[in-house]
Amino acid sequence: MPDKKTILIVDDDPEICEALQEILTDYDYHVLTAQDTVTAGQLVEEQRPNLLILDIMMATMDDGLRFASRIKQKEGVWGIPILIVSARPPVEKGYSRSVDQDLDWIHADIFMEKPVDPEDLIKNVQILLKDTR
Repeated sequence: MPDKKTILIVDDDPEICEALQEILTDYDYHVLTAQDTVTAGQLVEEQRPNLLILDIMMATMDDGLRFASRIKQKEGVWGIPILIVSARPPVEKGYSRSVDQDLDWIHADIFMEKPVDPEDLIKNVQILLKDTR
């Protein structure tokens, strides 16, 4: 049996981390969590996850996007795939870009809006990991 794929969930909400972790471990993925991008950066370096699941709005309105951009700049577009799982950023709070513009900017692979459907989450994870089970 091949090694388990490692997924890093980065979200400042511990309940979201726990819920996503539960779904993913049920499908036999090894799951790491981080509630800030500093910890996430350390885990990326130390653990080399196969996939990042990332929230956009954390410490700041665009913390997740800036983190994703740094990862893609370092890894290149063929590096760690990124699945954004986030609420759509509210324009009324000063977020002036569309999600589509930001996905182009950071080269995120897939965007899913919270709350996520567990089946859709697994389907997208399997696509990004090229998991054919």
